[in-house]
Amino acid sequence: MNIRILKAGLQTTIQDLGRQKYREFGISASGALDQYSHQIANWLVGNDNNKPTLEVTHIGPTLQFEQDVSIGIAGAEFELFVNDRQVSMNTTLHMQQGDVLKFGKLKSGARAYVAFSGELKLPLTMNSASTNILANFGGFKGRALNDGDLINLNATVFKETRVTPNELLKEHHHNLQQNHIIVRVTQGREFEQLSQASRKSFLEENFTVSSDSNRMALKLEEQSLDLKDELSMTTTPIIPGTIQLPENGSPIITLADGQTTGGYPRIAQVISADLSLLGQLKPKFLVSFYEVSIGHAIKVLKEKEKYLNTILHSEVKSYTATQT
Repeated sequence: MNIRILKAGLQTTIQDLGRQKYREFGISASGALDQYSHQIANWLVGNDNNKPTLEVTHIGPTLQFEQDVSIGIAGAEFELFVNDRQVSMNTTLHMQQGDVLKFGKLKSGARAYVAFSGELKLPLTMNSASTNILANFGGFKGRALNDGDLINLNATVFKETRVTPNELLKEHHHNLQQNHIIVRVTQGREFEQLSQASRKSFLEENFTVSSDSNRMALKLEEQSLDLKDELSMTTTPIIPGTIQLPENGSPIITLADGQTTGGYPRIAQVISADLSLLGQLKPKFLVSFYEVSIGHAIKVLKEKEKYLNTILHSEVKSYTATQT
């Protein structure tokens, strides 16, 4: 069957959990910016975590289905309509042949994820279906979707109807409804090169997300930082979450499509457990930073992964028990 893209939205791309082990060749991972929501959407239709989803940004698409299929939508809160009837996110939706799904008003957050039961027929590039828009490969023809595109899907119908567990929803809604997000960071290699006043400002002041942000990087405004002395750097490795300080004094945070090396001082690193929060930040939102140790960052990541897996696994068992 095909999924017909009647309207593509602002920037709708195909993403999975990204390309692994290619950074040494200068290839960014790409993948869902909010991997937490991506995984929940897949869980709603019984998929593995890494199955491709549609990443919907700010303005959502309108899709028509040519065959019965189940879908799950999680992440940023949108109004949703099936055949002009309002439906809910965070539950399994069973679409019938000819049904039209329309994204309406964005209420909170920045990105939502649409998962499909079945297999999207997409070629893998370096073992991933993720779209790298800048390099023009992966996903659907290496680009964001356009009006009129057809995505081929080996559709199945998921026989359960799942609802995102309340524990996950409460935490997620709390984060989405904040216009001010606090993310945890560890010190970067060049943190000590900041002037004393700038170190204090970085950890105590609020920064504003620039409208010039994209999947490569979040650019921050309002606060300007400086170094103790002029610093000449060679190109060094960076990863998603690396916070660099360009010459203009306004920090930038590398995201999934960002380059693999950079020549600016690396003043901090957003911890892996908080990276998904960055994917839900919109222009003009505020972000501030809270320093933690590397040991604490590792502990938090393990706890978060265990928390997500434990809740979803227990929900699967409860559904199975109910059906038998």
